[in-house]
Amino acid sequence: MSRPLNAINVPGRTSFLEEIFRGALRLDLVHPFPAQPESDRKQGDALVAEAKEFARGLVDPALVEKSGELPREAIKRLRESGYLKLQSPRKLGGLALSDLNAFRVIQAISSWSLPLGLVVAVQNSIGFAPLVQILPEGPLRDMLSERVARGLISAFADTEPSGAANLRRETVAVPTEDGHAYLVSGEKVFSGNAPFAELLGVVATVQEDGREMRRLVVVDPDAPGVRRSAEHEFMGIKGFPNGGFTLDRVRVPRDHVFVEKPSAHDVRITAQAGGLAILGRMYLIAAPSLAIAKLCLEWSRGFVRRRRVDGVPLAEYEEIQHLIGQSLADTFALEAVAEWSLLCEDAGLNPLFEQVVAKNLCSLLCWGVVDRTMSLFAAEGYETAASKAARGAPPVPLERSFRDARNLRISGGVDFQLDYWLSKLAIFSYHRAGVLDDGRGAEQAAEARELLAAALTPRNQRHLAELHDSVEEFRARCAALAKAYPDDETLFAQEHTLIAVARWATEIMAASLVLARAARRTAEHDTEAQDLADIYCTGALRRIAEYAREALEEERPDTGRVTQRWITGDGHGGLLDDIVADVTDPDTSGSEVPGPDVS
Repeated sequence: MSRPLNAINVPGRTSFLEEIFRGALRLDLVHPFPAQPESDRKQGDALVAEAKEFARGLVDPALVEKSGELPREAIKRLRESGYLKLQSPRKLGGLALSDLNAFRVIQAISSWSLPLGLVVAVQNSIGFAPLVQILPEGPLRDMLSERVARGLISAFADTEPSGAANLRRETVAVPTEDGHAYLVSGEKVFSGNAPFAELLGVVATVQEDGREMRRLVVVDPDAPGVRRSAEHEFMGIKGFPNGGFTLDRVRVPRDHVFVEKPSAHDVRITAQAGGLAILGRMYLIAAPSLAIAKLCLEWSRGFVRRRRVDGVPLAEYEEIQHLIGQSLADTFALEAVAEWSLLCEDAGLNPLFEQVVAKNLCSLLCWGVVDRTMSLFAAEGYETAASKAARGAPPVPLERSFRDARNLRISGGVDFQLDYWLSKLAIFSYHRAGVLDDGRGAEQAAEARELLAAALTPRNQRHLAELHDSVEEFRARCAALAKAYPDDETLFAQEHTLIAVARWATEIMAASLVLARAARRTAEHDTEAQDLADIYCTGALRRIAEYAREALEEERPDTGRVTQRWITGDGHGGLLDDIVADVTDPDTSGSEVPGPDVS
């Protein structure tokens, strides 16, 4: 495979998940499960402790929630710190951290204030601090390096009002007649850190050699023609600065456009910026997800310790044990996915596949934990922290975390859309190219499978065997789909099936990582890791069975016909009887805005 088969395939560097796509459970790649190097871990421990104290001294999360704003003084102090340059070299004032330590610092800050953590995450994922490291030598790199060294806060402007899922960008960069600059026009929305960004990274469409290309254009937000058009407010992450811009023939010097080598595969944003965004989701989504899950575990323990039902301690009820046990196991799995995704590259593997799916895995696992915690707390969970404090109850901000966690399933790509793209852009490329595992993968993994099984409890050994069987079934089903739909257009129209296929593969990966991590933790004298792995894999295998069933379905209800009749107004109108469909405009003192025409 000398030419990349898809946008994240790297010839000569495989990954555990990629091998699952090829039909092999390469346990030799994950066992023994990697551990953070001791010296790096100690550095991380010290920095995490510092980050916790820094965050606690910077903002009051309850006041940020109430005001909907981060204090300007907090932004100023962030600029003066190294937290906006976690992985930048020290010559730029950065901390030069490893991927895992950067993740840990963002997790720590997010656990105190998620809006503050997201400001840090944006700068260290899709800001200019990481981008400058991949720029070629030249004026653009020199300018950005100097700005980053001075504490630059930037915004990545990609999403447009027409939606984030569109491949084409309506924002355009047109060369001037003299060829020295571009005129950039368009509108961008949902841009993190936009309200106080000092530079913008704008993804725009450029015509080059008769074809459309996407380029990253560096724009000064104070330049003529740029207008900060909106500051977005969300149901959660109150205080996270997010907004939009309009650009009207904004003149940008030609050397402020990042020109990349042509990519063999069409991608939503530019190829190298896309690679940064893949790792960036680990910081933007996975780290906050893990922070929220861990907080929920702590809050659950405190709640259960102090509550009784009819004199019986809450912890003695079986269903309460089930809820908490599942949340503990899901948090263990969340850690396994994060650690693997950030450490596997040290073993010479391609981390991109795992980092792509980590966004969904981590945000969904977090959502499961916070939802169970809400059920456990019941009305006290739905109650705001301020209301609880007013009546003397522990002011646990579970309601806030519930709203924040829902954002994580949307930010960075809606979960089902990412699953579909994974199947469309990656999984079936191996079938089309005829490069499935030829049996050598199983041979390479045979010894590791035996060693891993020997390190597991009997129940976990059975889980491992079931995962091995599921990979074989997965391969056969994907091959059958590729044969049944020989042209891509027809295959890719089977969206629901392709989503199930992607989730099937992702669950196999996650459960395998959990077992491998449990084996390593057992060797480190963790006597409880195997129980958590058993709980997680029991649930994962149930989900795998459901995804396999969906992927194997030959007939389904006709949702297309039902939906089309509803959208055109030709059917199912009675479902809207007896309601008021109008909405009110909050900015016009309750005046009504007409609802949808349902006649």
